[in-house]
Amino acid sequence: MARSKAAHGSTRGMSGVLDQKSTRRRFIIAGTMAAFLLIAACATFPFAGTHMPVVVPFIPMFETTVILVEGLTCFFLAIQYRALRQAYFGGLAGAYGFVMVMAAIQFLVFPGVFSPTGLLGAGPQSAVWLWVFWHGGFPAMVILALLTRAGATSRWLGDSLPRAGLVLMAAGPLLAAALAYFAIHRSDLLPVLIRGASYQNLRDGEATKIVIAILLLAGFTCIRVTRLRDLLSLWVAVALLASLGDTLLVLAGSARYSLGWYGGRVLSVISSSVVLCALIFEFTRAYERVLASNAALAERAMRDGLTGAFNRLYFEEQFARELRRTVRERAPMSVLMIDVDHFKTYNDMRGHQMGDRWLVAVVRALEAVLRRPGDFVARYGGEEFIAVMPRTGAEAALALAEAMRRAVAALGARRDNTIEGSVTVSIGGATIDPAVEDFSAAELIRQADAALYQAKNAGRDRVVISAACVAAKPVAEGRLKASNGSLR
Repeated sequence: MARSKAAHGSTRGMSGVLDQKSTRRRFIIAGTMAAFLLIAACATFPFAGTHMPVVVPFIPMFETTVILVEGLTCFFLAIQYRALRQAYFGGLAGAYGFVMVMAAIQFLVFPGVFSPTGLLGAGPQSAVWLWVFWHGGFPAMVILALLTRAGATSRWLGDSLPRAGLVLMAAGPLLAAALAYFAIHRSDLLPVLIRGASYQNLRDGEATKIVIAILLLAGFTCIRVTRLRDLLSLWVAVALLASLGDTLLVLAGSARYSLGWYGGRVLSVISSSVVLCALIFEFTRAYERVLASNAALAERAMRDGLTGAFNRLYFEEQFARELRRTVRERAPMSVLMIDVDHFKTYNDMRGHQMGDRWLVAVVRALEAVLRRPGDFVARYGGEEFIAVMPRTGAEAALALAEAMRRAVAALGARRDNTIEGSVTVSIGGATIDPAVEDFSAAELIRQADAALYQAKNAGRDRVVISAACVAAKPVAEGRLKASNGSLR
């Protein structure tokens, strides 16, 4: 029991896609949709009784759309309930599952679709009573879901409240099946709502007054309980408004295939769709945010925590990848080994905090020189860095290395209160010649490292590029040539 309480408490604080706060922008969009529905319903209402052509494929298209849309909405809500264990989501999933099952059964029993009188032994009153149960049951299920959110059921359910969502989620389709059975096989116990094609009894009967009352109560409860502060409740309120407009237009039409009858079913599709469209939009945005977060995490995992340069692991993976590409493309590739001169002495004199600032500044200066997408700088260890430059020959590598050396040397002239003193770098480089059939990756690094030591031994703050192409066999140290700006 203690464990279940802890689990419930942990999920209660979680936030999902559907319970995000309603922003001003979302209010404007939902308000615009609500205004459109009201204007469309009011414009259609005076002409609702106008007889329209009988479009035979309309009912199959309408019912199929509602079944698919309501089923998807139920699925998304069930996912949210499973993730957060909030009864409200389970209750709403049950409401949409209720409509899905009711629409599927009405599709089968509607006269003239599969048979003149409908399937499953349906009578002349079955389809219309299914419509009544549909439009009364959906808002009733929404009210039950809202009551779990308001805490009205917590007094007797207590810690079982999350399970109430599961009960309501299952109860929706089961209740729809039970009511459908009653409408089909016990319709003789129900009042006659339709005579021929006329809906006169339906419009004047008590059943429709109850449906309208439940719809109004559901809308009031939604606004009262949620204050429309979250995304889901905002669009549920719009769906209830569309369902109310659907009901009133069908009643005003008073007959099948009237303008009101067609208009009501269009509003019914809108009622089914608005929540799903909002969910798909928000889930898409959430997915984009997850992708961006994963990309940021992956980028962070590839970066050195102090300097922001790529780390040693990234270097090893990317270096191997670029080597393979170099072999395929028969293109040159150069690497530069870069070491900060006398950094330990600077660290001891200025302190580690100032030393860290210098390392960051050095990396920024190095990266500013490498402008091509394939080039990168990685922290090789301590104050040593390595630059990898695909499709770069020895002459271009020398020019870039010299630009890096000057960029770091120029940092000492800055007075921006972030770094003090002066720091220089020594750079050694080596290049893979595309004419060489065989080469060793380790030898490429060794040549660059040997060139770096040559630069440091020559007095530091200078560039040395190996004059030898990297082959499978080691190249003699004597073939290195030092430079202070040119390959001599």
